[in-house]
Amino acid sequence: MRNFKISWQQAPITVSLIILMVVIFIGEVIISGQMTVSTPALYQLGAMFKPSVVYMGQWWRMITAGFLHVTLMHLVLNMITLYYVGRLLEQYFGSVRYFIGYIAAVGLGSLNSLAFGSANAISAGASGGIFGLFGMIFLMGLLDKQGFWLAQAKTLGLFVILSLIPVIGGSNIAISAHIGGLAGGFLLAPLLLKKGQASSKQVLVAALALVVYIGVLLTVGLSIR
Repeated sequence: MRNFKISWQQAPITVSLIILMVVIFIGEVIISGQMTVSTPALYQLGAMFKPSVVYMGQWWRMITAGFLHVTLMHLVLNMITLYYVGRLLEQYFGSVRYFIGYIAAVGLGSLNSLAFGSANAISAGASGGIFGLFGMIFLMGLLDKQGFWLAQAKTLGLFVILSLIPVIGGSNIAISAHIGGLAGGFLLAPLLLKKGQASSKQVLVAALALVVYIGVLLTVGLSIR
C-alpha cells in the first residue's frame, strides 16, 4: 500500500491509466467469455477498424483502441513498460502535459495504422501510446546536455530494435501503430517541454513537422478504399 501511495504521488496519470486498462481488460474478458478476447468483443468495445473509421465516421476508435488488449500477456507487458517509462516522463513533463502527449501519441499511432495498416484487420493495444513515450525520450536524448535522457534513449533504442524482431520473423503483430506512435512522440516532445527546455526554433520546426505528418497520414488514410 505504501508503494502504491508513493507511485500515485509521483505519477497519478500513469497509475490511473494502468488501473483503467486493467479494469477494461476484465470487462473484455467477461464480455468475450475467455481470456483471449474475441474479435466481436474487441470491435464492440472500440478496437481500431479502418472501414468503421473511414466509412462510418467512428473516429473515436482511434483513441479507444489504445485502451484495449487482446490477451493477458499483451496487457501485462504493456503495463509494465508504461509504469516504468510513464513515471519518468510524467515527473519530467508534469501530469497535464504528459497526459496530453500520451493521448496524442495514441491518436497518431492509430492514424498511422489508418494510413498504412491492413484495411480489414482489427487492432488494439497501448503500444502506440507507449512507443510515443519512447519517441519523446529519443528526442530528449538528442537535446540532453546532462546525459540522463541520452542514456535512457540508448537503452530504449535496443528495446525498440528487439521489438521489431518478431515482425521481421513474420509475426502478425501490427507494427503501424508502433511506428506512428514513435514518430508522433518524437515530434510532440518539444511542444510538451517547459519554457526554456527547447528553443523557439525547435518548437516551431516540431509543430510544422507534426502538422505535415498529420496531413500526410490523413491524406493517405482517407484515400484508401
